[in-house]
Amino acid sequence: MLPADFPRRFFNPLTSKHREDYIHVLLAVESILEQSKRIASPRTALVSELRRVFQRENYSLDVSDEEDYDEEPSGDPEQDHLAFTIRLLLRSGWIDVDESGDYATDFIFVTSYGKKLTSFLKDLARTEDQTGHVINTYNNLRQIRSMPDSGFVCIQNAHESTQRLLTNIEMMYSKIKRFYAAALAHTKPEELLEGHLYGYVRDVVDKLIFPIKVDDSVDRFKGPILDALLGVERDTALLEQIIASAVQMKRVSSKDEGWIQTLKMLNYIKFTFDDIESYIQQLDEKNQTYIRITRQKLSYMLSMDTSVKGDIIAILRNAKERPEGEWRKLSGCINLFDVKTVMDESFYHPRKRHVRSGGEELLIEEGTPISQEEIDAVIDTRSAKYTTAKVNDYVRQNWGIQESLSAHNVALEQDDDYIMAIFLAMNSTDRRCSYLYEASGNMVDKGDYRVPEFTLKRKGGA
Repeated sequence: MLPADFPRRFFNPLTSKHREDYIHVLLAVESILEQSKRIASPRTALVSELRRVFQRENYSLDVSDEEDYDEEPSGDPEQDHLAFTIRLLLRSGWIDVDESGDYATDFIFVTSYGKKLTSFLKDLARTEDQTGHVINTYNNLRQIRSMPDSGFVCIQNAHESTQRLLTNIEMMYSKIKRFYAAALAHTKPEELLEGHLYGYVRDVVDKLIFPIKVDDSVDRFKGPILDALLGVERDTALLEQIIASAVQMKRVSSKDEGWIQTLKMLNYIKFTFDDIESYIQQLDEKNQTYIRITRQKLSYMLSMDTSVKGDIIAILRNAKERPEGEWRKLSGCINLFDVKTVMDESFYHPRKRHVRSGGEELLIEEGTPISQEEIDAVIDTRSAKYTTAKVNDYVRQNWGIQESLSAHNVALEQDDDYIMAIFLAMNSTDRRCSYLYEASGNMVDKGDYRVPEFTLKRKGGA
């Protein structure tokens, strides 16, 4: 669900054919404000600086073919396009005007949702690497004991690092698939080598595969991470201190909520690193497939073989340029089949059932014994609300002008009403009781409560 204050037209500029122009203007506005070390800037000064920036970049902004373009020509097309774009970004909620204070001109600033959009756009353009996610998870878990008051934050940081680790692995899997498709599309050896050396090696090998195998090694840190997790989960006193501090610092709303969030994050980290090898294996398989295809295709492109195999490679090398008629003729001479390597996974294997064991038993610490005096004090404090006089008052309030009162007529809306119904029976033997209590032996269900069916009758003169 979107927030209640989310701008209604926020996505309109992104659906326009000029969306790249509008994104460029938004990023330029943010950059100008950052460089001037200001949160907001006068509209006239901002527009003037935008024009200077676009002139230095040789960037041409022309949005005159927008359907709602309503600028009257001023003799300065660049000014007209910028004025329309600023109004469009204001309507979309990407930027806003500060009208508070005694300003001679409107002050423009980027809204909170506009900042989130620029952060998202920068994340899209930035190439993420793997370095540090596994180490960050380990370091934060290790600091919990030395910083118990900040333990909840350490657990949150470890949880976020684990999430980023999985996200990067999934993103890199997609990247390898993209490089794989590009390798199949290349028709020249120089294109294939350029895509591999300046694309795949830089964006995949250097930024994920090498770190995850060497620097930020899962194999090296998996054991220490799981040991640190187990130590925290077994230390009830430490968890109590962490959650109490989180409640005190308003990081969670209640102690119960703190327990839920803490255990949920710890379990997520534990189960992720328990199965992390399956993620790495899928990544390795995709990487090996790409390497094999790239090496094989490069070998075919550079092949000087004059044997039958070399002739077939030469025919297939320029397959796209050959007309369909030639392939029909060729089909009468040879049959081509797509042959894949037979691997262990090629054969059927019955599905294995994975049974998770609970590991070592978690000992439940016995609570501090409670004395009988404390128990009696609690009972006395609670029962003080249900004295004979208060029970009689409760009956009179429900009685009204009726001569009798049954269990069907008594309101049972909360626990106090249910307890009062019990005291109606218990106090009926007291001579100070103002009613006669008769039970039928049946039960009456009222909402979430069940009580014996009874009838109360007035005593004489009551």
